[in-house]
Amino acid sequence: MILDNIRRKVARIMLIALAVLLCLYFRDLFFGYADRTEWKMSVFDGLPDFVPDELFLPVSIILSLTAGFLIYKINFEHLSITGREHLLVWLWVIQFGGISFLHPLSEVHFATVCILMSYDILFRINTKITDYSAVFLSAMYLGLASLFYGFAVYLFVPYMISLYRFKWAGFRDWIISIAGFLTPFYFAVFAFHFSTGDWSYPITATIDNVVPDVLTLKPVDMSVWQYVFCIFVSILIVAETVMSVKSANRGINRKTISCLRSFSSLMFFSVLIFLLFAPDSRLMLQIIFIPTTVLLRMLFVKINRNIVANSLFVALTAISVIAILLC
Repeated sequence: MILDNIRRKVARIMLIALAVLLCLYFRDLFFGYADRTEWKMSVFDGLPDFVPDELFLPVSIILSLTAGFLIYKINFEHLSITGREHLLVWLWVIQFGGISFLHPLSEVHFATVCILMSYDILFRINTKITDYSAVFLSAMYLGLASLFYGFAVYLFVPYMISLYRFKWAGFRDWIISIAGFLTPFYFAVFAFHFSTGDWSYPITATIDNVVPDVLTLKPVDMSVWQYVFCIFVSILIVAETVMSVKSANRGINRKTISCLRSFSSLMFFSVLIFLLFAPDSRLMLQIIFIPTTVLLRMLFVKINRNIVANSLFVALTAISVIAILLC
């Protein structure tokens, strides 16, 4: 397939990903199309006011590439499936870069990195080893993601489902997970108490963000080509699911199966949040792209004919570019 020869040369993979991302950010970089966005779902809603406009896009690009590298790292260290690892970062960049409203620096950029760090630690948990520190840290990163992006609170459900896949979670694991999840809020309470005098703000703001007064279920405000791009990604995910059912996970170890099912749970709940809380949940699309990146790479690994794999990859890239140009 395209550039299969570079394989695990991370520096080259990241450089090509940066080049692709800069191309997709062309309008933002040279025409100032969208240099800042309002943080509506974050406890740190006033943070962007202290960041110079010149840093918004560079920080967005850095965090996006960091997320891509973490996806690559998680797959390399925890999944036994080999082949076309370089596609992980590129598929992430193509999906993320193809949606223009995800370009400006937002709360979900920080939340995405925290979620990936949470799952990286979660996948290290071994049922034969009592490692409560890993349980605590993985839940803590998810709690930190919830401070940045309120809807991440609901991802505690797929997190606990995933925890049960890696160990026999008992009452102590529940307590430690909840304690880890609430630890960032604990520190936020003290920080806001001494900075603003309103210690309850992190709690009340998060509750207000995740519990809407009315579920309107309005369509997410996206262009036609952005919808086309998301539909095309969905079709590829369905194809991968069908191929997985037919292959019955032959030759895959138990940990890899657990990791893939964890990503599937994350995708299911993320899509559910995206649909139920629309249109305010459109930034959730960035979190949805985490599991879709993993599953798309799985699809390309299973496609043996290079002409088919290359055609699908080029089509995905082309639609991403069109979605940017015609948004």
